[in-house]
Amino acid sequence: MAKEEQIKRQPVSLQLLFQKGYAEEPLRQLEYEILYIENGRGEFFWDNYSDNVNKGDIIFINSFEEHYFRAEKSGEACGFYRFLFDVSALGPAEDPCRRFFEEIRLCRFLKMPALLTERFVKAAQLKSNDERKPLILRSILMDVISYALETDQYERFSQILMSEKRSISAIDNAVQYIRESYREYLSLEQLLQLTNYSKSHFIRLFKESTGMNISEYINKYRIEKSCLDLIYTNNNITEIATANGFNNIQYFSRKFKEYMKCTPKQYQKKCRKLTERTVVE
Repeated sequence: MAKEEQIKRQPVSLQLLFQKGYAEEPLRQLEYEILYIENGRGEFFWDNYSDNVNKGDIIFINSFEEHYFRAEKSGEACGFYRFLFDVSALGPAEDPCRRFFEEIRLCRFLKMPALLTERFVKAAQLKSNDERKPLILRSILMDVISYALETDQYERFSQILMSEKRSISAIDNAVQYIRESYREYLSLEQLLQLTNYSKSHFIRLFKESTGMNISEYINKYRIEKSCLDLIYTNNNITEIATANGFNNIQYFSRKFKEYMKCTPKQYQKKCRKLTERTVVE
């Protein structure tokens, strides 16, 4: 059976919901999240740092970013509007809007006009079967991102100087090639053929641009794709590992645990339960 036929992913939903409290243990999720704190205060943790958050704050959480929240014990009860979305909500891979979004990172704390936060509240009250809801949610998402761009609340991933535009283009081509060919065997020689650079120069530029060496980037991308398959397909772990470019199941399991802090089976069990939760009406 062809790999394309083996893997049949369900689309990751675009959701807006209200909930009391937030995850108090480290959590990684497939979707990006825009979190609006309606009530309460406490300390929010991302990877290796934290910050105090208060009522009215709007926080942007990146896909697969480890995070959790500790409420202030003596404060008022916390209430959160959670806007979850996958990058596919911005269009297909070749869509210029999506491609631009994938090249930037929104600021951690976003400043938004009251009109937008009011739309969060109203949209969260829509019934899940309301035929208007998908379009309204996509409109809000685009408005939030557009406002962040118009007010310079973002930064580009690459920190390479503008004088090295040609270098950036070469790295972009390499990254795109990895994303398109991650299921296949990938070698440094294949990536070097996309550029005119020496091996040492290309390795240095790749690390400066992505923050990772080449093998780390490939493994991370393959693990992220494997996470989707663990949740949204019925394939077994060996099939999932093979379909996403890992030919050694032991190596796959070791790298998965190194990155996700749990085994593939533990991740599957935990995250399938999360995706089964219904939106609060």
